Amino acid sequence: MPNPGSGEEDRVSDVYLSFHKMDMLIKPFRSLLGRDEEPAPAVSLPARSTPAPESTVREDPSSLHVSNFRCPERGEEFEVYVRTLEKDFRAYDPELVIEKWLGSGGFCDVFYVPNINIPGKGRRSAVLRVLRPTIYRTTRPDVNNSNIRLFLTEMGYNLYLSSQNAPHVVKMFDFGFLGRKAGEPRHLYMIMQYVQGEDIAVRWRRRPADEKELVKRVVQVNQIAGIVGELHFRGIIHCDLKPTNILMQGDQPILTDFGSARWMHVSDTVGDMAMQVPGTQSYMSYEQLRGEYYRLDQRTDIFSLAVLACYAFTGINPFEARAAIDIDQDERGLGALAEVEPQVPRIPYRNGDNLRTFLLECLSRDLEQRPVSMVEFQRRLNAWILES
Repeated sequence: MPNPGSGEEDRVSDVYLSFHKMDMLIKPFRSLLGRDEEPAPAVSLPARSTPAPESTVREDPSSLHVSNFRCPERGEEFEVYVRTLEKDFRAYDPELVIEKWLGSGGFCDVFYVPNINIPGKGRRSAVLRVLRPTIYRTTRPDVNNSNIRLFLTEMGYNLYLSSQNAPHVVKMFDFGFLGRKAGEPRHLYMIMQYVQGEDIAVRWRRRPADEKELVKRVVQVNQIAGIVGELHFRGIIHCDLKPTNILMQGDQPILTDFGSARWMHVSDTVGDMAMQVPGTQSYMSYEQLRGEYYRLDQRTDIFSLAVLACYAFTGINPFEARAAIDIDQDERGLGALAEVEPQVPRIPYRNGDNLRTFLLECLSRDLEQRPVSMVEFQRRLNAWILES
């Protein structure tokens, strides 16, 4: 009799085979990141490599800072996962230590690694961004492949921007996937630049206390617009501008997280699939919420930046009402969020009404009513500063 599970095993084998093909594709691109050499276990999925000497392998659970790995949504299993992850990545660097969990997004877990040896770049502090195992180890190969493809797409944007040395964007040092034994994809990862500083939401926790503080925040938003404008010049739309994706290194904003990015004016086969809508709901434009991917352009980022600016200038997100809508229960799904109108509070400072009017233009449903580019967005904000 045929094995009833053989069909499922064949599908899983197909997923594993796709990793081998993927490895052959990404190898040539490592040179763009200055990778002159690469650790074999980390990218080519060989047979299990020789374990590191006992002196470098820490089996004692107390060696991890337990308090740094508490994730209420995932319970105690998360700590076990981090411990396993750290042990697995000893194949990359026998002395690797995961010191802190920095957070998790829709696809990735992000960790701070204080001292990692990156071939061709030496030892440095970095951020380890790992595709969450439950995202690509389901019983549905079609879902697995789709999620892996999204992660690889983000890798591609990071690789391009890092090789171009794009200013004020978090750089990628290395990437790949690694397994415990041949044919077993275990972790897809990116090793990113570590920016020592908080995200800009920490600095915008309260509304501006006075006009001087408001002008300072207008200048900061203008700085961010310049960084995003540089992306547009290089042909990329970020599609997920929000405070937590903007890190502050001193007074300089640094842009991160290209998991929702798209090439401008290009039909993106990943983005055009109905499985995902890029972005964060409270910052997403109407065209994103409706799944009108063909309409996404630089004005999509202008919309999200205006939401971010409203939060900076008033302390309130104009689309807070979206949080009250249960998209799982509403038959319109994400489209229900597109029915919410922006609520922009009055800005009680000199020429505050002019600034509010400008924000409402940027939040228009009609793309033609928004500024045509980030250069125009900056020009309008500069004009307000000069008036004030």
